Amino acid sequence: MSAGTAEAAAPRAGALRVLVVEDDPRLLDILTRHLDRMGYAVRGAGGAAAALQLLEAAPADVVLSDVRMPGMDGRTLLAEVRARHPDAKVILMTAFGSVDDAVEAMQAGAYSYVVKPFKVETVAAVLRNAARELELHREVDGLRRAVAERFSADRLIGGSARMREVRRALREAAEVGATVLVTGRSGTGKEMAARAIHYGGPRAAGPFVAVNCAAIPEPLFESAMFGHRRGAFTGAVESQAGFVEQSSGGTLFLDEVAEIPPAQQAKLLRVLQEGEVTPVGAARPVKVDLRVVAAANRDLEQMVAKGAFREDLFYRLNVLRIELPTLAERAEDVPALAEHLLLDIARGHGVPALGFTPEALAALERHRWPGNVRELRNAVERALLAARGRRIDAADLPAAVVRAPTGAEAVPPPGEGGLTLAEVERAHVEKVLAMVGWNRSLAARLLGIDRRTLFTKIQRYGLIGPLRPGPGGGGDADDEDAPG
Repeated sequence: MSAGTAEAAAPRAGALRVLVVEDDPRLLDILTRHLDRMGYAVRGAGGAAAALQLLEAAPADVVLSDVRMPGMDGRTLLAEVRARHPDAKVILMTAFGSVDDAVEAMQAGAYSYVVKPFKVETVAAVLRNAARELELHREVDGLRRAVAERFSADRLIGGSARMREVRRALREAAEVGATVLVTGRSGTGKEMAARAIHYGGPRAAGPFVAVNCAAIPEPLFESAMFGHRRGAFTGAVESQAGFVEQSSGGTLFLDEVAEIPPAQQAKLLRVLQEGEVTPVGAARPVKVDLRVVAAANRDLEQMVAKGAFREDLFYRLNVLRIELPTLAERAEDVPALAEHLLLDIARGHGVPALGFTPEALAALERHRWPGNVRELRNAVERALLAARGRRIDAADLPAAVVRAPTGAEAVPPPGEGGLTLAEVERAHVEKVLAMVGWNRSLAARLLGIDRRTLFTKIQRYGLIGPLRPGPGGGGDADDEDAPG
């Protein structure tokens, strides 16, 4: 390579691209030759103006520049590179270094600072550090892109008019910073919608903090949501940031927002109004910058009317509103969604996904799916395990799906056919449990009772659920809203 020229050598594939800027031809020649032998893709420029021309022609990962040069000096070049090529790292070198100069250079955006005279190995060590950091940044950017693609609004399955409208609304919501209220029945995909809003907007690089408000015990809610300071209460041995503070710079997703204790609704309202949170035991509030997406499967307007939810908080949350349809309202999407879920589940189990027979797809489309996408996923998983390496047929589907072509099977009214009230209740509880694959949490919600009451009825009537084929084959756990 000819030292002191602005000619670019063809960079070797995968090598760190280094541009050396030095007005001393001898030193430029030494640096470029040594770094080239070390495996770097090196170019040399005899001044700042030539360096900027080279950068316009082809980018560099690292710019290694002298500080004192005729015309444009190294600090001015640093500012230009930062403005035009923000991904490039700049290392400054000078014979007149001092601690103050180093601090000033780092504050101006330099990656590092070396003082002449130095050994080429010293510069190479700094370049190795820069290469590791750049590789890490690329990996993080790649992961962010993969996550953003996974949770894109376009990944929500369904060609129905309702789902096209949902995707449009999610894309529009992602472009603005307003609070969003996502409503819909359990299992319709509210968390998936919240992630689409987060990863489709300018906060995608920030944290996404999902909080199930119903899962936090009321005595712990204030500390968990808003944080606390050391010594604020018995057991607070150290300060802890709450969910609000953790989500600063990103999105806070409040699932089951209707379950926030009344005493804490006012504190959340202040977060939304003032952009600050006061942890328990703190002397002053902490500024936060976050976007809130809330979800509810209960009627918040009715709760406001009954005094169970603050009206002012409701209006703060209900700036943009997106209603997710039930599967029954978009039955034409069921076949495509079932195929998508089958591929995902089959990958998880390490088995082939051979698809559905026409009879199986017809049965899936006829069913009303009171548990929505969560129930559909459970049914597809059970059918995949039952099919044992062949195409899924209608006979492989849960009995409740095949037996109910137009909706939930009718339970004979009391007295009809000699049934007692207890027999009617037993049949109804068993039917709902079968529909949701014996997911007791979901069954309890559909029945309008709590889990403890449901357990009592199961024991009273001697109901026995199906054997579980393995992890994910249905259970008591409350799964997150499934995509769809």
